[in-house]
Amino acid sequence: MKNAKILWVQWMRRCKEVLSDEKKRVNVLVVAGLTGLILLAFSEWIPQEDSKRPEAVQPSEQSSYQDYAAELETELQQLIGKVDGVGAVQVMVTLESGEQNAYATDSQSDAEGEYTRNHVLVGNSGLLETVYTPKILGVAVVCEGGEKPSVQNQVSALVAALTGVGSNHITVAKMAASN
Repeated sequence: MKNAKILWVQWMRRCKEVLSDEKKRVNVLVVAGLTGLILLAFSEWIPQEDSKRPEAVQPSEQSSYQDYAAELETELQQLIGKVDGVGAVQVMVTLESGEQNAYATDSQSDAEGEYTRNHVLVGNSGLLETVYTPKILGVAVVCEGGEKPSVQNQVSALVAALTGVGSNHITVAKMAASN
């Protein structure tokens, strides 16, 4: 510990000497600047770690919109089945289209006011920024208690609250008796 303190005092004394002489101070700044530039130049040749790069989502990794509709149907069916007076239930959800991907873009305008927009690439594919889930067009619910107006109102309100679909796109009907 004592040796470290002595070394620190000697180091501080040497720094004061160098910084007090203007010529030495300029030389230290020039050497530090050149060292920084050399390190920047060499950093371009050092390979980047792949784990730090954002990955572009490949189409095979994306779930299809049919899977999304089936998952929605299952979740709605389980929840609607717990409403008083509903009984057995089946749900069908229709979607407008599949998932839509939004890719990151870079925008630039030049001195003449021309505007250019390019996609940001990672490797050979675009950088995925957002995945928009499919828009729900309508929901059909068939249940044993579907003929009762109170059940129809409860189920319509529940589906509208969960999906954001207007009540004019939700149908609740009575399930046919099975033999």
